[in-house]
Amino acid sequence: MGGWEGKIDIHKVFVLRPTPPRITCGVGALAGLDGILADMALSGRDKVLVVTDATAYTASGAWDTVLPMLERHVTFEHFDGVRLNPTFASCEAAARRGRDMQAKAVLAIGGGSVIDTAKVVAVLLRHPIRGAADFWEKGVPITAAAPIVAVNTAHGGGSECTALAMAPTDGEHRPALRSPHLYPAYAIEDPALTISLPARHTVSSTIDSLTHALEAATAVGASPYAVALAREAVRLIAACLPTAIAQPGNLAARYWLMYASAIAGMSFDSGMPHLPHTLEHAMAALCADIPHGEGIGMVLPAVLRSLYPAAPEILADILSPIAPELTGVPGEARLAVDRLKEFFTAVGQPTGIGTCFTGADVPALSRLVLKSSLSRMLLPYSPIRVDADLVARLFHQALES
Repeated sequence: MGGWEGKIDIHKVFVLRPTPPRITCGVGALAGLDGILADMALSGRDKVLVVTDATAYTASGAWDTVLPMLERHVTFEHFDGVRLNPTFASCEAAARRGRDMQAKAVLAIGGGSVIDTAKVVAVLLRHPIRGAADFWEKGVPITAAAPIVAVNTAHGGGSECTALAMAPTDGEHRPALRSPHLYPAYAIEDPALTISLPARHTVSSTIDSLTHALEAATAVGASPYAVALAREAVRLIAACLPTAIAQPGNLAARYWLMYASAIAGMSFDSGMPHLPHTLEHAMAALCADIPHGEGIGMVLPAVLRSLYPAAPEILADILSPIAPELTGVPGEARLAVDRLKEFFTAVGQPTGIGTCFTGADVPALSRLVLKSSLSRMLLPYSPIRVDADLVARLFHQALES
């Protein structure tokens, strides 16, 4: 068989299965939370810590629906202190609130930062003498976590579908952790909750999903399952993101972008992210105000230039909705990059890091990439060898874009 299928190692055994959460999708899916909370109360999980940021849970309209459900079924406390690129300190503050009320479950209402924070909190509730750094930096194994219910309010991140938590950070370090205990028990994908997303966050969250797909499909050992999910995610993003920007209230476009985010999350839960994520996490350590997806998009064209020759068949197939001229040969990397940048420009995504960094920042950015625990976890999945010269070159190329 030709194309990328011919390069799949058919002797590598993989598990073909959906991710463990029970994921409910579609306009009106939030109504199903009532039954979830009722079942939790009947099973003794009747004390719930609600985790949100300061705005999305109300701006999305979720709170108007969720609050009566909570009041009807459970005792709850509300922690609304999640910030963009959360810190260990904020996660531990939420966990203290949960311990004080003896929370039996965690309900997250928000995007990736909120859901990742809820995962940290769920772990800390079951390990009361531990701090977040014990797990995310010191290698203490996770043996349990409180049940997590994730109400997603964005179409990026994909955390509601994965066993990864990648958000916590203190200072220069942005570690990540993978554990089956980090899967939510339930996830709700209701596109009506994304209508209020500002244009910038509509774009940045979707570019995060796009990058998840590209990374998962090109990761070392990627399965056909990961590639197929990634391909469909990119197709939907290319078709629907321009509509969501031009018509923010278009529920069909939001529906498909949320679905694309979910399957891209499943894809990288199977295939794993690698080089773009490690570069962006170093950027976020120095400039925490950059939305995660926007930061990844800033470095993705530069990364694609080096990545394409290593996986041209897969990338040509996956990127065909954006670059239909690609045929899957190594020499078309520049064409792939040009078409990606054209798509980014059309939707308002920056194509380089020059608005946030200068050449003087490259040594610090490179140092953070190479020494981070996240790099040790993710870079082995990169299909190209990553060293100091490559990292510095990618940042310099991203400055020139």
